[in-house]
Amino acid sequence: MINIPFLKKLGTPIFSLNFFAAKPNHVVGIDIGTFSTKVIQLRYEKERGVLETYGELLNETYFKSQNPEAGFQHRSDQEVASLLKDLLREANVTSKDAVLAVPASASFVTTVPFPPVTEKELKEAVPYEARRFVPIPIAEVTLDWEVLGMNEARDKLEVLLIAVPKEIIEKFKRVAALSGLNLHALEVETFGMVRSLGGGDLGPAGFINFGHRTTTLAVTDRGKVRVSHNFGRGSQEITKILEKGLGINHERAEAIKREVGLSEKIEEKEIVSVVAPFVETLLAEVERFLSIYNRKAPRSVQKINLTGGGSNLKGLVEHAVARFGVEVNRGNPFARTVAPAFMQPILRELGPSFSVAVGLALHQLTAR
Repeated sequence: MINIPFLKKLGTPIFSLNFFAAKPNHVVGIDIGTFSTKVIQLRYEKERGVLETYGELLNETYFKSQNPEAGFQHRSDQEVASLLKDLLREANVTSKDAVLAVPASASFVTTVPFPPVTEKELKEAVPYEARRFVPIPIAEVTLDWEVLGMNEARDKLEVLLIAVPKEIIEKFKRVAALSGLNLHALEVETFGMVRSLGGGDLGPAGFINFGHRTTTLAVTDRGKVRVSHNFGRGSQEITKILEKGLGINHERAEAIKREVGLSEKIEEKEIVSVVAPFVETLLAEVERFLSIYNRKAPRSVQKINLTGGGSNLKGLVEHAVARFGVEVNRGNPFARTVAPAFMQPILRELGPSFSVAVGLALHQLTAR
């Protein structure tokens, strides 16, 4: 069995499978989402990530179980591998060296306080302390951590704790082998998202990944993830609300969600009245979590990046600004890559859906 050490030098947690003695020059980032699967291939050139290809496939034609919203861990290895092989072929991916994302919903990330201790003492203490925070037996997870530093009172050492079920890691290894990939590393999707959108920003910032089934909030400060929290609500709920509220089919609801969303046009007021309550409720949940963080942290969040496919909802940025009272932007992960100028408009449009995949592909560049 291959040992999976944690590469703390990256600054953001990553489970390395340590298959390579040398760093690859072409890396593929793969994000297997609930709704679709995305792939990015970058070439590393003079400390830059040059975009070589990208692609996306919807999962529904490959995942045929009764529950279309089931996560990666509930799909058969063969189903996932078939999807990946088709995606790699259609996107003209040439590299086999891949980094894959562990879903935030299949991981556990939290900050744990420790008394000031040595590195050796911390190594011995973390597995015992983790039992208080990780909801499944420690023997069933791969556990690691990153030291964040002393708290403001200088009496506690803050440690970011990350746990991923071993069965999830083993499943990724099987799927990669079936897909013909060299699995270079696994990374919790939150950290890939932060890498692609945060860049070298050292100020306190929030990152909201508005996904299909879940929404994830991560807060960073001084370039490190401080907290991460999953909300069990995603953009699929808006589609379902529109279907029921307007009496329309799924395809029409999806189109209205994209084209109208939270529009301020008077003639679209009826549609907005169906969508807005869900959005306001979700943003209120995020705001409560941010308020708790801001009360405890030495520095409050000053800006927020929206990402994920759901962040393309028309009017969402304006609603978020009104709710949070800080600078809010829709993230563009491709800003950290090199691509032809003529591609920039479409990359900006696609960016929110590809933030995790881009961050995965960039990880080896940031490790150098």
